[in-house]
Amino acid sequence: MYAFEVQESEFSEASMSSRVPLTERVAATLKRHAEERCHFDERHAKELHELMPVSVMSADNCEAVLPAVPSLVQLLKLGGGVSVAASILLRLSRICDAARDAVREAGAIPPLVALLWSGAESEVAAIAADALGNLAINEANLNAIREAGAIPPLVALLWTGAESEAATIAADALENLACGNPTNKDAIREAGAIPPLVALLHAGAGSVPAGNAAAVLGSLACENPTVQDTIREAGAIPPLVALLHGGAESGAAESAAETLNVLATSPTCSDAILAAVANAEAPLDAISWIQRKLRRTLRSVAAARLHRAEAGESVVALEAALALAAAVGAADEAVTERARARLDELQTAATRRARRESVGLNVPLPADFTCPITKDRMMDPVVASDGHSYERSAIEEILRGPHPLSPLTRATLGTALVPNLNLRRRIEDHEAELDRMAAQMAARLVTAVADAESAANVKDAAAKAAAEAKEAAANAEIEALRKQLADAKTRIRTEDDPTEEPWEEEHRDQPAPKRPAPSSRRTTGSGAGGSA
Repeated sequence: MYAFEVQESEFSEASMSSRVPLTERVAATLKRHAEERCHFDERHAKELHELMPVSVMSADNCEAVLPAVPSLVQLLKLGGGVSVAASILLRLSRICDAARDAVREAGAIPPLVALLWSGAESEVAAIAADALGNLAINEANLNAIREAGAIPPLVALLWTGAESEAATIAADALENLACGNPTNKDAIREAGAIPPLVALLHAGAGSVPAGNAAAVLGSLACENPTVQDTIREAGAIPPLVALLHGGAESGAAESAAETLNVLATSPTCSDAILAAVANAEAPLDAISWIQRKLRRTLRSVAAARLHRAEAGESVVALEAALALAAAVGAADEAVTERARARLDELQTAATRRARRESVGLNVPLPADFTCPITKDRMMDPVVASDGHSYERSAIEEILRGPHPLSPLTRATLGTALVPNLNLRRRIEDHEAELDRMAAQMAARLVTAVADAESAANVKDAAAKAAAEAKEAAANAEIEALRKQLADAKTRIRTEDDPTEEPWEEEHRDQPAPKRPAPSSRRTTGSGAGGSA
């Protein structure tokens, strides 16, 4: 309830006490306004508002008030008393198609759209969004609201978040605008509504905005593959699956289930839904109230995916298909055991292929060993009514269709399948021969590797011995050079000192004998005192 609507009781008791029919009171009020010839303002709007019943307005009361709609629209355009006029138009838009058509015909849609730009904090913007959402219930108003430019400001209100009442009302209005109108759906998507709607989903199963956002996404996705892919790419599927756990009392959970039903019609979306269910906190079977259509759709998709994976050669694909089938309860115990046996076969075959590739044994598969449907080697070949052999699981999937036709001749297929035991034996013999060849090549490769290693070891030993001998020779040569250098130094010293006595040469390592010190006495020569 808006703030202005709370105040209605303050000025409505007097009018309700009057026994004059509402039609006459409205007519008299409008006549008085016309006679006053004054500028229509908020005072006049409040006078009209006082005539409105406090309780829910009946169809008769609505019809009595309709003559006042043009005056209220004029007030919206003039800008005075906007909230009062918008509130009255909102109440009228909730009543019946006649009232909604009268509001449109009076030209109320453009000024209501202008009020949307007042912002999320403005109460009048929320009132205008609410009124436009109600007007959109009439199919005749859908195009008029879009053409007046209402979609961009409504999308802008979504960004205010789950805590904003304006976002909740805007989401509800967009849901009505998208219902059954492809042009509006495209306009809403092009205005960028999907990301903020996905953001609102994260508010949780107890949130009204989350439920409204889920409902809008469902309306946008209905019969529109482009929008379905856009919703998936925006990351909407995991939070939609999370909303399913809100329980039977959650409106958001119910809206999420309906939207997932719509998205499940797309193969890429159905795969994403299965993946989200497999990663969810609780299995699908734990949600007992979920719509049967969604459960049936998901199980059908999971079963078909499991059959395709069984017919193929990918271990990863079959493991993923088994996990998804278990998450939605799509396979009984017998089907699960068969799929697990097939998984064991594929894992063994993968090991064998890896062994062959490791020895370079890449022999092309004979054409008659390949299934025309899967293009892979047949594990359980059967002959169909067209006379051709197929992998059993692949042709069985075709036979489950409404009009099974031969993949090769396009003739209608019968249901009988005959095991092609001769072909199966040939395939098995071919595989066994390849395994035998791979084992022989592996043994030869091991022997060759061992011989190579032995030869390498011998070569390394010889190289090491040669290196050691070379090193020893080098060391001997270095030592000889050192001795020659020492001898050369000795000869040089001898040649530089010719006074060196032979004793020094012979007794170089012994201490040299001491020489007598020279006499300090003067030698007596012939002098005056000497003899002649």
